Amino acid sequence: MLDRGLPFFGICFGNQLLGRALGLGTYKLPFGHRGINQPVLDKATGRVEITAHNHGFAVDAPLEGSFDSPNGYGKVEVSHIGLNDNVVEGLRALEIPAFSVQYHPEAAAGPRDANYLFDRFAELVVATLKEKNA
Repeated sequence: MLDRGLPFFGICFGNQLLGRALGLGTYKLPFGHRGINQPVLDKATGRVEITAHNHGFAVDAPLEGSFDSPNGYGKVEVSHIGLNDNVVEGLRALEIPAFSVQYHPEAAAGPRDANYLFDRFAELVVATLKEKNA
């Protein structure tokens, strides 16, 4: 998908899949993240979202600034951080149409804190289609 330039929105394990595709490592969390009411910082907006989690692994990536994808997909940044333990909770590719979150925005823990992610994906799909048809 990344090679073809298709839009990608990873949720939960999809965050780990995107991280691995970009060339990043993953690791097992000591206790895992389970349940609702987990605070996550959206670095782009500075807002704290209340999220639902059910994962035992995380992506290993630098929390600050952008970095080059080890697999050649351009610049990437960590977009979301878990505030309980500073775990990577989201990735955003800056040069290809791909982003992800480790938590479950569809679970409505906030209850609507993360709805914007689905709008962001729809906008990414439309923009990618316009670009490909131009």
